[in-house]
Amino acid sequence: MWTWADPAPVHELIRLVEPAQPDWHQLEEQFPDCPVTTELKLWVCEIEQKIWLLHQGENKHWWLSSIDMNKPTTQPPPINIGLKPFGYGTQQGYQYWLFIEPVGRVAMRRQLEFRLSQLKRQRLSVNSSHELIHLPALNSLLSLYNYSQWTVLIWLKHQQDKR
Repeated sequence: MWTWADPAPVHELIRLVEPAQPDWHQLEEQFPDCPVTTELKLWVCEIEQKIWLLHQGENKHWWLSSIDMNKPTTQPPPINIGLKPFGYGTQQGYQYWLFIEPVGRVAMRRQLEFRLSQLKRQRLSVNSSHELIHLPALNSLLSLYNYSQWTVLIWLKHQQDKR
């Protein structure tokens, strides 16, 4: 059983009270089609036609929020990839940008290959629902998840890198 604080009216985030850390195994069992990034412990899920994000804030509390697809974040990623990020944060030594698009993973991969064509990249893993790409020149990892009608891209960049 999880306990949540009442939503803060200013930013509409709901803080996880108990347990202090999310039970990732329980989340994966309850929502098997929703990605959990193993690199960052960030969870994204479509529930009742809303996109939900569970992430850790700078104050070390865990927050649940729904993503407003009409309000992209103003914090740009390291280079322009032709997509608008809908979430940005810092966590566990990474900066991250969250992109959610109603296109298939193949279409998003083509977009990325076009935008990142000058950079060397290495696929670290690929399966039917997830792809992990390493971009050494940008000290970044790209995690692409395919589920439901959405493709989710999470761009992870080491914070200590100033490029």
